[in-house]
Amino acid sequence: SDVLAQIAYVEQQRMDGYDEIVHHAIKRKAKFDKKLLQRAPGEVIFKPGQLVQIYRSDLDYTFKNERKFIPKWSIPHRVQTR
Repeated sequence: SDVLAQIAYVEQQRMDGYDEIVHHAIKRKAKFDKKLLQRAPGEVIFKPGQLVQIYRSDLDYTFKNERKFIPKWSIPHRVQTR
């Protein structure tokens, strides 16, 4: 029973560590985004003919292994109209 308790404790420590890593990454991204918006505030306006990529933010917080290999960025698309 001591072994099972130790295994459960180690697993809980691993999950706590992972949770801390995720929270730190979220805080770091928020700080980066804030700094970026201060440097270049406002709306980004694309002109017809420019190439853009679409970011799938729904994949940011996925924990399923098969979804981790899906590209987060789309193939380049050319802007047609505003």
